[in-house]
Amino acid sequence: MSNPIIFPIVSSIAVLSLWLCLAPTMMVVTEALTPPKPPTGVSLSFPPFSASNLTCKIDKLLGLNPDLVCTPSSPPGQIIFSNDNDVISARYQYKKKVQLWKKGSPYAASFSTVFTINVKRDAERSVKRVFGGGIAFAITPTIDVGESGPESFGLFKIEDATGKPASGTPNPKTLAVEIDTSRDVTYSWDPQIPHVGLDINSVNSVKSRFLWNGTRFINRKVAVFIDYDASLQEISVRFQNVSTNGKPNKKKSKLFLSYSGLDLASIVDERSYVGFSSRIPVTTDGVYFLYDWKFSTKWVLRKGLQT
Repeated sequence: MSNPIIFPIVSSIAVLSLWLCLAPTMMVVTEALTPPKPPTGVSLSFPPFSASNLTCKIDKLLGLNPDLVCTPSSPPGQIIFSNDNDVISARYQYKKKVQLWKKGSPYAASFSTVFTINVKRDAERSVKRVFGGGIAFAITPTIDVGESGPESFGLFKIEDATGKPASGTPNPKTLAVEIDTSRDVTYSWDPQIPHVGLDINSVNSVKSRFLWNGTRFINRKVAVFIDYDASLQEISVRFQNVSTNGKPNKKKSKLFLSYSGLDLASIVDERSYVGFSSRIPVTTDGVYFLYDWKFSTKWVLRKGLQT
């Protein structure tokens, strides 16, 4: 006859031993089901437009002082993009790289950016609407213009016949939202101007849309809202005329372009530069005013990993 006191003790020891054996496995399973904490997002806001944070880059072979191309206004508060002698390309970007995805991580960065610009021109040229200009919000692997010309907004060298990267050019790893206000008649692939286009490793946009006619777009302060959702892999571009409506307000903006199936992590480097790349017209044809810029990221679970 077994001792009724010993039996419960033996049973408890057996259960404890089983738990100790299974505990590591249970912990591994629990850790596997619990994703790591997402990285911390960034938030950039200008003005003030500071040389310690933002830098202007142009083709070094031009022999120009970049400060004369990306010039602070007087009184300060805006940046003026202009060049007196020729159409040139220029970059105006944040000096430090921004993390947008991380290898092996289930997270990726959604981003939101808003900026206010004014494409200033005289009335007669505004009617013609062709003056060699364009500006793009761009995510790039490098901060220098390099050998890229104004025909590509200073993003990378292209084949004129297609708008795609020139033969022998490395993968551009570039995403850009272009606001194109000029048309080269030799580019049959270039849409009617002015237009907004989404560029993925090519300036022949994967999607584009005509903006307003020249008199509704030129010589007006226009706010541009660009939002990318990494969990849905969708990007949207909105515009708002703020000449008479005051400050940028997304609720008052109009959706002009959206695109789905955009996996930013498959396009750009993990850490990339953000800012503006542009085709700057001759000053007598027009100048660009950049009044403000905000950029922020928020890390979310990548598409297909949401519970």
